Amino acid sequence: MKKSAFIFCIIILFSAVLPSTISAQTSITEKELERFASQISQQRGFTVTIEDLEYNLAIYDANLQEFETINELEQFLGEVIKRDGSNLDLIYEYYELDSDSLEALLNEFGESLDDYIFIYDLESAVDFYIEEKIERDPYFDENLEIYLKEVSAIRGFTVTREHIEHSLSLYETTLEEFKTIERLSDFLAEVIKKDLSNLSAYFDMSKNDVLQLMKDNGLDINDYVYLDDLGIDLYEFIEWDDEYSIDFDYLMKTYDLTDEELLRLEEHIGNILENASDETIERIWNLADRMMAFEEFDTATELTASQIAELVSIYHEFVSIFEFDIEFSLIKDGIEEPLSLNALMSMTELVNADLKISIYNLQGTFLADLIITGEMVSSETINGTGGAIKTKQTESKQTFEPVQKKVESEATTSTVKGAKLPETASSYVANSLFGIATLLIGTLIFIRARKVTSEK
Repeated sequence: MKKSAFIFCIIILFSAVLPSTISAQTSITEKELERFASQISQQRGFTVTIEDLEYNLAIYDANLQEFETINELEQFLGEVIKRDGSNLDLIYEYYELDSDSLEALLNEFGESLDDYIFIYDLESAVDFYIEEKIERDPYFDENLEIYLKEVSAIRGFTVTREHIEHSLSLYETTLEEFKTIERLSDFLAEVIKKDLSNLSAYFDMSKNDVLQLMKDNGLDINDYVYLDDLGIDLYEFIEWDDEYSIDFDYLMKTYDLTDEELLRLEEHIGNILENASDETIERIWNLADRMMAFEEFDTATELTASQIAELVSIYHEFVSIFEFDIEFSLIKDGIEEPLSLNALMSMTELVNADLKISIYNLQGTFLADLIITGEMVSSETINGTGGAIKTKQTESKQTFEPVQKKVESEATTSTVKGAKLPETASSYVANSLFGIATLLIGTLIFIRARKVTSEK
């Protein structure tokens, strides 16, 4: 089976187990906003007011009235900068900064780290300020001619300045907004090879399938220089179902994941997928069959001993496939207590507690923590999840998603600023299993969405 079809089925599984993000059409109350601002204040290390949130939203031409729930507002604003700056490692690494040089950069533009509450806003500002400091290459035009010759050799025909300008226009930017050829090249990304040998990897389809899809829709491969540009035009002709689109910010918020944890999981699972055999994929389908075998239940007392054993077996198989070492702990009243899987199974009641799932690779390297806070998982979820996989297994929809380019150059013109756990053992084990499953599946989708910008 094609890996594209496999990934599509994984998306179905993700949709089946992720708690719904749709809530009643209600407004956020003043008290909810005050609690939310207080929560952010504790994370950030200084007082954040409702007015601060309103100011932040105004940067994006948004306002509080547009959001119906705190969860929706959280998703929009993104991750809060921790008071000790411990979650800024990705910014430091990407922009080759440390805490001192970051502060110095912000000071140059009359700001400090304390002017920022959310990571996304800080990253956008840093990106803009660094670009502002770069001077335009005085030999830009000469280097552009050299670049055009290099691209022409790869593409197999003469690529002109007009080709480049057309490609940039697709992303509402121009040559004048780039100061170096290196940045221009990075933005335009991978060139279509003369022999078209890189079409297959990019679209996760055979070269002939891509060409046939183009022919069916009146497109000519010779009209394209870059893979991303072709992806944009092909996207509207690729059959896929919006029902299975994923809100990735929601995944991170739901399971209390950070960007760093998600990236570590991406790398780990990406390595496994890169070497995934047909046997491994078949193990996934077998798990689907086993999930479908569950009859209706709501509590542990409704499960037979053999069913409980099967549920645990499914968990072990899933962890085995993705080569994880999992540790459980119970968090209650701020105290964390290690928990074995057997102890988890034997518990009959837990109130006002969270379940923490710590994920390591087999070498003992920490990857991520999940926090499970109480969404019930019953036989309907288990059975329905298995059915969703099996229903879509034989379908051949292409699921390519086009790259969303961010103009990380001078094209940027301004800166931007406990529920309790279920009271049955079955719910804990099922939620542990499907919490981990959701995390892994979400990571697969994340990898799939980023695929179009990799290998460049």
